[in-house]
Order: sequence, then C-alpha cells, then structure tokens
Amino acid sequence: MEPPPPEPRPWESPDFEAWIDELAAADPGGSPTVAELLAVAGDGVLGGLDPDRLADADKVSVVVAAQRRENHYAGVKLAGVGAFAGAAPADHRCEEAFAWCEISAALHLGEGAARGLTGDARRLRSHLSATLAALRAGTLSWAKTQAILELTADLDRDQCAAVEEKVLAEAGRRNPAQHRNVVRYHVHKIDPDGWRDRQQRKRRDAVLIRDHHGDGIADLLLKNLDSLEADTMWTAADTWAWQQKAAGDPRTLDALRCAAWYDWACRYLTGQPMHDGDPAPAAAPTNAPTRNGAAATVNILISLPDAIAAANGDTTGVATLAGSGAPLPAEAVAEVLHTGARIRFALTDPQGHLVGISTQLHDPPALMRAFVALRDVTVRTPSGSTTPVAGQDLDHIDPHGPTQPANLHAPSRGWHRAKTFHHWTVTANPDGTITWTSRRTRRSHTTHPFDHRAGP
Repeated sequence: MEPPPPEPRPWESPDFEAWIDELAAADPGGSPTVAELLAVAGDGVLGGLDPDRLADADKVSVVVAAQRRENHYAGVKLAGVGAFAGAAPADHRCEEAFAWCEISAALHLGEGAARGLTGDARRLRSHLSATLAALRAGTLSWAKTQAILELTADLDRDQCAAVEEKVLAEAGRRNPAQHRNVVRYHVHKIDPDGWRDRQQRKRRDAVLIRDHHGDGIADLLLKNLDSLEADTMWTAADTWAWQQKAAGDPRTLDALRCAAWYDWACRYLTGQPMHDGDPAPAAAPTNAPTRNGAAATVNILISLPDAIAAANGDTTGVATLAGSGAPLPAEAVAEVLHTGARIRFALTDPQGHLVGISTQLHDPPALMRAFVALRDVTVRTPSGSTTPVAGQDLDHIDPHGPTQPANLHAPSRGWHRAKTFHHWTVTANPDGTITWTSRRTRRSHTTHPFDHRAGP
C-alpha cells in the first residue's frame, strides 16, 4: 500500500494564487509585499513561508510575526484552560478541584505543571484580565505574563488592576528582565506593607548552602539575601574578576567571580580580616578598586522627598538599585547614609531625563563618566539590558565628534564590537535618544535615557 501523497505547501495550492490575486485587486498600484502578507496571513501562509527565499529584513519580520502568534496562542490556551477550570474550588473535593487532571491528560503534563497551569489560568481570568487580553493580542509574551502572575500573587483584584495599568502599556518594548524589574517596582509601590512583610520573611530564611557532588566538585549557594547586600557582594566580586582578567588570569569571569570569595576567605583565615573591630591586617590596605578609571560603586536611585521622608521615619518610599532594578525600601537608604555613604544630587527635566549632577569631589573627566552612568543607568543597547553603565567602555557615538555627554554612551562589549566592525551604526538624536541601525536589515531601534521620575 503506497503512502498518501504529501500535502501541498501553501504556495503550491491552487487557492494560493487566487488569494494573492484578491490581495492585489485591493491595491491595483502594486503587488502585495511580504509585510502585507504577514499582516493578513493565516497559519498556513505564515508556516509555509520559506525564510531562505526572503530578504534579510523580511526574515526578521517573519520572526516577529511568529512571536506575536506564539504569544496569541499561549493566551488562547490559557483562556481555554481557565474557561474549563472555572472558579476557584469551594473545597478540595469538588469538580473544580480536579480540573487540572483533564489538563494534565490532554497536554501530557505532570501533576505539578498541570496544577500550576490551571491555577495561572484561573488567576488571569479573576485578577489579571488585562494581562490575559494583552497575551491574546500578541503584545505580551508568556514569560512576561508569568512575571506578573508571580509578583502579584499576594495582591487583591484592585491592586492587580493598578499594577496592570502601570506596566502593560510599555511591556512590549522591554526585555523580560526589564519587565520583571518594572513589575516588581510597581508592586512594591502599590503594596508597601505586603512588600515589607515578604521581605522580612525571606530575609529570616537567608541561607548558605554547600552541596558536594563528589569528584572534588561542590555547589555553594546564597539564598534570600538583602538586595543591597547582594548587589554589593556582586559588584565587589565582579570588579575583582575583571581586574584579574586584565592582569592575564586565563580563567573565565564566572570562575574569577567565585574565586573572589575564596580569596577573601583565605585572607580572613590567614589573619587578614576585612571588617571593623578586628586587628589591623598584616599588609597595608590597597587603594579602592576601579573600573575603567572610575571607582567601583553600588548606585542607588531615590527621589529627594523619599530620602527626606525616610530620614524622618516614613516607610512608604521606594529606592532602586541601578542596573539590577531591584527596589529597596527608602529606610534602607537612610541606614546606609547613616553609615557614611555619600550622595550625588541629580537634576532631572519634566520628562524624567537627567540634565545635571552635583560636581563635588570629581574632576571634569570623572564627572563626565559619572554623568553618563547616572543619565543612562543601564547600557542602552537594542536588546535592552540591566547591565550597569558604570564599568563599561565609554564610546563616542560619532568617532569624530566632541567628548561631551551628548556624544557619549557606554555599550556592553559585544554591542561595542558590533559598532566597531560596522555591523551597526549609532546616531545621537536631538531629544536625547540614541538610534541603532542594522547594516544587514536596515531595521532601527531607538533607546531612551533613564526616566528618573518613573523608576525602572
């Protein structure tokens, strides 16, 4: 018995030419472009497009269209699961309590995954309807939806609606890490008491875990640290790693970051303690570490009213760790200021863009680097990033232009190399935005200065 003939591909179907003719009839002036086909394409046409036959820019357009369709059908699936699951079960025995069983069987999911999917679908219907609508519209990915679900888990319906109002409009242009930071920031603004309770619970559970694999290999894991402590530890280890790498150490940066803590442990255990109250170390203290000539620092962003209120005992303010985007309660900033941390004042315009910073203790070159670091906070690359500007290469946008903040930015090393090798061009715009343009596809992406009014 011979196998049935294969299904014809969409452009080989007799109906395909008629469909193209119908599109062309609507625009007698020209034939449909790939972009027009993508705008109205059904599953068959989109799945049947052969990327190898397309121009480079259209290949990227196919990827974007497929991503939107992937988002859409994730929303359709969640809406279907939620409709099937119905309301939250009244008890652990009712029909609704076992809705996950059908989902598990139909999708071949384990119990935990099926329960999780069913619970997420119910919560999207009951508390996060705007999020579900954005997912079905294709503008929000499932990964970003999961971040909203996770971070609003303790909020009521009204609080969830308030978070959605703050985060959904611009969610499509942020990468997942940026999106998570923004959601976390607004959850903390909307529910400061709940945030503080969750923070205290987690900090009580701080733990250092050591797990030996055998063969002389082990894992060391720190969990539930205070965010400021974690960023301080990371900055110190990262700065030490880059210095060792520059000195010729062949190990990877990740291996060197781990080695930083081993170096500290060896110094401590051999009589060179590192904290106040212990005898002076045997060796003379070295100068503070630097990155590209600038001091290695942990930058904290906070509005002056919040800082003043925190100093007076108000617990409602929120600060942000530059780079990671992790929020801090304003009173934590008041505590580090009390221990001697220094302040740099910044002036922002009505749009929240940095227009000036205080000049004390800095000569002009260092001040310029500090200005760029505080203006942009994170590197302004097309992909979005949570990498802090501080410590990155300082690059002239126009190689022949002046050494002024308007002509300076600090890309990550990979994006800097892409510009250097002319795969991308970078243009500074009069409004303070920076536009990156691909040589290959001519697709452009515009990045903006950090909005110091709105947070991450």
